[in-house]
Amino acid sequence: MVRPLHRIAALATLAGSLLAPAGATHAESIDLARATCAEFSAMISNDQSQLVLWLAGYYAGGAQRPLLDVEKVTAAPAELLSLCAKTPQLPLLGAETRAVFLPAPTP
Repeated sequence: MVRPLHRIAALATLAGSLLAPAGATHAESIDLARATCAEFSAMISNDQSQLVLWLAGYYAGGAQRPLLDVEKVTAAPAELLSLCAKTPQLPLLGAETRAVFLPAPTP
């Protein structure tokens, strides 16, 4: 029973960072269709966590999977940073980053 509570706590922490961004004084827009790994790598940790949660939802929604894998979401910032270190100009919306969150699509 402790393990599921740990997962819920991790998800609550990620969601909390979305609801109460520290020091935000105005809304900022990001065109994620043009966002790159270099931009992700330059973000502070809190912003990376927020974007990772958004990406997880984006890819799950596209695949019509109503399941949030908390372990994958928690591990995703480090995985994306590793991927981005290899290819800084890689777009954040693409097959390579999708693979961080979901298995490869079956033909």
